[in-house]
Amino acid sequence: MLREVSKEEYRKYFTVDHHPYITEVFIALNEKKQERVIRLMSDKCSSIGLLVGLKEGKLRSPFSAPFGGFHYTHEYIDYSLIEEFLTDLKEYITDNGLEKISITLPPDLYQENMNAKLVNAFIRLGYKMEIPDMTNCVNLIEFNGNWVKSEIGRNCRRAVKNGFMFSVATEREEMEEVYKLVQKNREGLGRKIHMTFDDVLEVADIFPVDFFSIREKDGNYIGAAILYRAHKTIVQGIFMGGDLEKRNLGVIDFMYMHCYNYYKEMGLKYIDLGTSSLDGEPNVGLLRFKEIHHGETSLRYSFTWKNE
Repeated sequence: MLREVSKEEYRKYFTVDHHPYITEVFIALNEKKQERVIRLMSDKCSSIGLLVGLKEGKLRSPFSAPFGGFHYTHEYIDYSLIEEFLTDLKEYITDNGLEKISITLPPDLYQENMNAKLVNAFIRLGYKMEIPDMTNCVNLIEFNGNWVKSEIGRNCRRAVKNGFMFSVATEREEMEEVYKLVQKNREGLGRKIHMTFDDVLEVADIFPVDFFSIREKDGNYIGAAILYRAHKTIVQGIFMGGDLEKRNLGVIDFMYMHCYNYYKEMGLKYIDLGTSSLDGEPNVGLLRFKEIHHGETSLRYSFTWKNE
């Protein structure tokens, strides 16, 4: 049987967050978007827990992030305990008259062992698996400056010849210019951007957010990237884009090269490039683009269960 516990009791057992979107500081930043935040634990086992948002009779994990998922004391938790927790979760939803629960697990990059057990248990217990999204990550340990396609290297050399400059934006005005270019890029591609500049700055108050730019000799911004550095080994690419009228100048290739080298020199091991699909529908061009930039493809799973 699952029970709701206080934040203080929950955190007595779960002192480690396996990714930034289940940290208390991130939850506190977004809890106003829900009616309330619920922390669930089992009466029998204190090795696994779940933090969810409640709104209009629906439980969500995450409720304002790319993925959410479970807290656990270690990745080698016995399968039977996971199975029992997910069984009790359905009972909790029914007993409390809730409509449904939705859970998106982090990519395997963050928790491979737990994902294997969770995905199996979700399916066996009758949860509905949504079409998995495809996600990409770069192994910085193995990156040596060589590219899958020689064209990328040529584009980077051409960018240098054209006098393009890569820089880290540290002043608010520079950061806002980076955001504006990302926003313009998204609008030009017909894709929504769900965060305002102030939203990004709020995140920067709780963990490091890096703003990068590519500029021409005259200072004109033609490339932009925003990444979260909230994990000890993984940096997450949130936004990346460029001036669509100058996309044939290799601007984004130049940005990728510099970002990879920047984080590799910092000692980080991976860059999470995010999804290359939307609600399971592949963006074929984006997927191909990431793969030729060393983006290894894997799946990000989402499950729902309705109280019917």
